[in-house]
Amino acid sequence: MRVCFDARGLGGNLTGAGKVLVGLLRRLREDFPRHEYVQLRPRASGAWRLPRQLLWEQAELPWRAARARADVLHVAGATSAPLLRRGGLVMTVHDLAPTRRPGLLPGARSRWYWGRFVPLTARFADRVIVPSLATRRDLVELAGVRPERIRVIPWGPMLDVAGPPAAAELARVRTAHALPARYVLYVGTIDRRKDYRTLLGALARLDPALHLVLAGTLIAGRTDLPELVARLGLGARVRVLGYVPEADLPALYAGAAAFVYPSFYEGFGLPVLEAMACGTPVVTYNTTSLPEVAGPAAILLDPPVTAEALAAALARATEDLATREALIGRGLEQVKRFDWRRTAALTQEVYESLIG
Repeated sequence: MRVCFDARGLGGNLTGAGKVLVGLLRRLREDFPRHEYVQLRPRASGAWRLPRQLLWEQAELPWRAARARADVLHVAGATSAPLLRRGGLVMTVHDLAPTRRPGLLPGARSRWYWGRFVPLTARFADRVIVPSLATRRDLVELAGVRPERIRVIPWGPMLDVAGPPAAAELARVRTAHALPARYVLYVGTIDRRKDYRTLLGALARLDPALHLVLAGTLIAGRTDLPELVARLGLGARVRVLGYVPEADLPALYAGAAAFVYPSFYEGFGLPVLEAMACGTPVVTYNTTSLPEVAGPAAILLDPPVTAEALAAALARATEDLATREALIGRGLEQVKRFDWRRTAALTQEVYESLIG
């Protein structure tokens, strides 16, 4: 069997969709070596504006897959699936945040593409893979995809965590990123999907010695975080690292007093799983897919969350020894439920179901 993938998102600094595809490809090739897994990329490089993106997704990609004699074409990067591909088309939908909450995106084109066109193309896929029951529900309700075409296949943690990082590694990462002595950590893109206003309000109510470290990219036009930090006078307590290499993430997680993920909407919430794998207490919101991933291993706050409630939860996670130990222990157990070997096996079953 030959499976082709839209691999244009695998260059540069990988974010969630790219990391997930890397994890899937690695496991498929190791566990199913008799099959071919081919990465298709555009020949030309440059900025991905909408007309060029649609030309690739709707014309060049299916043409390249046909030339490669693909048995299956898997569009796994949370982008649109080709409408003209006939047979063997698998699409991964990470979430429907732009459809459920269109105000998260600036600009009519972005809202049309992510909020309307991408979900529309899911109706034409032979199978649609989603990482959570929450995304499955949204796909049926908001995009009209038939339930029998959808397969829920959770992801696994991306980090290579064999145990607690050595003291030397913790020190290296602390020095490399100029980390404060005590910090609460957030990992992920910084945009309107995250409740950073409440998070900053919570920080202002916590011990001044406790800092907030944000490891992620500020999405231009989708956040006013820097202005809000300045307005609240929290500049000395908030550190934005930008993109952090994956090799540094285990020590970054492990060195944190707690991990906070104040998200309004998630299709999965991979950083929650990574934090638990690193033995870090987690505080997050009880919404969309997050309770599926966190289970009983995190402090889950019911929206709408106030700054006072978030501050109280973070205080418990960072200062109450019994709470910390319970969260860490349950987190390490919860992570065992998510495994890339199982993800790859279930995905391979989807491929095989399409070719008989």
